[in-house]
Amino acid sequence: MSKLKKLNLNIRSSNPTDNSLIEIKSLRDINYNELGVESQDDIDKLIRIENDVKFHEEKTKEHLFKFSRAIFEANEVFANNKSGSFGKWTELIGISRDTANTAVRRYQFYLEMQGTLREPERILELPVRIIKEFTGVKKEIFDEAEVIEVLESENPTEILKKIKETKEEEKLSDKSNLKEFLLKEKDRKQNIIDKLTEEIKEIEENLKQIDEELYRQTRLTI
Repeated sequence: MSKLKKLNLNIRSSNPTDNSLIEIKSLRDINYNELGVESQDDIDKLIRIENDVKFHEEKTKEHLFKFSRAIFEANEVFANNKSGSFGKWTELIGISRDTANTAVRRYQFYLEMQGTLREPERILELPVRIIKEFTGVKKEIFDEAEVIEVLESENPTEILKKIKETKEEEKLSDKSNLKEFLLKEKDRKQNIIDKLTEEIKEIEENLKQIDEELYRQTRLTI
């Protein structure tokens, strides 16, 4: 069931005790001379840091996968027992309900997209916001092609933003939808005006009170 084996977990650690295991070669063929680093010792150090960053990046994905799977499985246990205590349990082990909910959604989404995405494990890298978009109450507004386009793009956040903007433009192109939108905007603006009016009234009353106190003080000094 797990696609975790596809993750590259063979990056060697750059721990000083493991230096003998590291090939002194940039993982991304970076030309450090062009970046202004000329000392070979410094270049070697940066390459070791590259290895270290990549190693821990892959470990982070592995841990996120296992964390999400564990929370998902725990949620299933509580659901099967119909106790309604999953949220309380997560808090007892020191995890916020929002974090646990996101983990459940992430793993469920991962399971759903197996067989659809070329690399479903990329779901492990998605920002929380995208996970919530595709698993929340508004998920039905996205068709499968749009979901795949976002998940397989180099910049999923930007692609999702463009898709949502296009949908909003299409929605507003319909006159009835545009009217509904404008009426809501009118109400929103009116609420802002009403609030500002109240604040201005309060300020004027404070100013009046201050003027009266200053006048009384002036009368007493005469």
